[in-house]
Amino acid sequence: MKPAPKNKQTFKFADKKQAGNNPSKKAEISLRPDKTTTWMILLGLVIFTFVIYGNSINNGYAGDDDIITLKNRFVQQGMKGIPDIFHYGFLYGFNNRNDQSYRPVTLTTVAIETAIWKNDPHMHHFFNVFWYALTAVFLFLTLTLLFRKYNYVVPLLITLLFIAHPVHTEVVANIKSRDEILSFFFCIVALYCSLKHYCYNQPVGYLYLSWVFFFLAILCKETVLMYFLIIPMIYYFFTDFKEQKLLMISTPLASIVVLYIFIRWRVLDAITFNEPMEVINNSLMSAHNEADRLATTIFILGKYIWLLFVPLKLTWDYSYSQIPVVSFTSPEALISLAVYGGLIAYAIIRLQKKDPVAFGIFYFIITMFLVSNLLVKIGSTMGERFLYTSSLGFCIAIAFLLVKVLKIRTDNLKPDLKTLYVVAGIILLAYSVKTIARNPDWKNNYALFSSAADISTNSARAHQAMAITYTDTANKCTNIDEKNKFFNKAIPEYYAALKILPTYSEALYNLGWNYFSMQQFDSAAVAFEKCIKADPKFTNAYNDLGVIYFNRKNYPKAISIFKTALYITPNDPGMLENIGAAYYNMNRFDSCIYFSKLALDVNPNSNNARVNLCKAQNALANQPH
Repeated sequence: MKPAPKNKQTFKFADKKQAGNNPSKKAEISLRPDKTTTWMILLGLVIFTFVIYGNSINNGYAGDDDIITLKNRFVQQGMKGIPDIFHYGFLYGFNNRNDQSYRPVTLTTVAIETAIWKNDPHMHHFFNVFWYALTAVFLFLTLTLLFRKYNYVVPLLITLLFIAHPVHTEVVANIKSRDEILSFFFCIVALYCSLKHYCYNQPVGYLYLSWVFFFLAILCKETVLMYFLIIPMIYYFFTDFKEQKLLMISTPLASIVVLYIFIRWRVLDAITFNEPMEVINNSLMSAHNEADRLATTIFILGKYIWLLFVPLKLTWDYSYSQIPVVSFTSPEALISLAVYGGLIAYAIIRLQKKDPVAFGIFYFIITMFLVSNLLVKIGSTMGERFLYTSSLGFCIAIAFLLVKVLKIRTDNLKPDLKTLYVVAGIILLAYSVKTIARNPDWKNNYALFSSAADISTNSARAHQAMAITYTDTANKCTNIDEKNKFFNKAIPEYYAALKILPTYSEALYNLGWNYFSMQQFDSAAVAFEKCIKADPKFTNAYNDLGVIYFNRKNYPKAISIFKTALYITPNDPGMLENIGAAYYNMNRFDSCIYFSKLALDVNPNSNNARVNLCKAQNALANQPH
């Protein structure tokens, strides 16, 4: 019988500077806070999080919030909708499209909140802040495990920089971005459990939990798939684990990724966009060639770094043409290329040294890859939410650079931190003030869209969103003067959007609808006709244009328009009803009966079609033979 080994492989940090010092276990542990200090820090992080994001709890629904709340039928069913949430794609409960993404855990949390607190937006916002505060707690705990060779002020500084950074307001103050918060949170918890097992000799249950949390993270948002590379990279940088051990760590994570892809493939009808990418969604589609498209992508990646350093002009919208298409001859693309080239070169040079700054660079680049538009074109030109997970790499690099520049001995039990407190205090104060000031942008659509219209002046979507807000406000007004005031406010915003993108079919349609509501039917007809020219498949424009001719009693023209729409969407019950009504007014009762019956075949509950059918049958019966 072979004797059992006394100890399995234990944690050994790969910090070259300290490797030869062989510090005692007592010295290593003393660099971390004791239990009392740890609890005080964790409580402080929670309080700090609620202080800078507390005013976001008062916000209502804004932007895309309704697609996972008010307008998502599965979420509205509460607990009863959870099976369907897991059975279909992320947006199926909103738009009946079973494609693009699969994020059931995110929707489940919102459904549970809806079951308990109904459609109270403040509770959804509260839980966004709650999960963000938990992220702060586990981020600090994880970083103290990871950076055990450094005084705990370093993990604390990294955590505070991450929590306070204003670029995160789009995620925390926006209910829709719950997916970003949860996916990153579960990744951090997965890393925490993994470190506990592999580096601190905790039971194998921690390892199993790490796999579970990583799977939950992917089920919240698939962009964290790259963590199957991040976690092994962490062990490479901060331990002396050999290649075989790193492979052993990464294999289960890769298997989880494969499992998710398989589930996604089985659940979704299509795992990517079914339709061609529109320029309004991604400005890169307006590039004339692949070289310009790549140059613009690199330019955008440079803007991400700029936002991390200078988070001043923040906006929810970067769509066409807020970011212009550039070529490789433009200074913007060349500067961005040089910056990334320099960062990658530094990271590679310092790779063997296992420099934490190099780790931060690699972390940032790897986690940004799936949302960078480099691999595949995503449904957005740029978004501050895409920086959420990746910004941790920035915070790690900046924290270690500050320590290095200020020449602070972080391996010291009692380092002189006065200068660091001052510098970090100034940064955190500036971050916090900006964050608190920006949270009210998500109070409602008016606040969100007006802030975007001020910042994203070259964005067609930002102007159109502001215009829709004015139109919606007008429709809610009972006073005719107030109603017309908001209708008139909307018109310049629609034209501002169309000046940027003349073929913006959605803006053309909404402009027409605005004119229609003002009973300016000639202007409405012109807008609807331009909408149809820009997008021949825009059936709503056909419908409303047909209604205008119907109201003018030009029934043949109206019928022609309605029938054209039927070629695009055959068996549309609304179009069939309208054609039947037009034929009735032309006293062509047999045609009215025919189309009314077709409408009822498609939609048996159509009251208009049933009424038209009865009237036509009675009229036909009363005709002299």
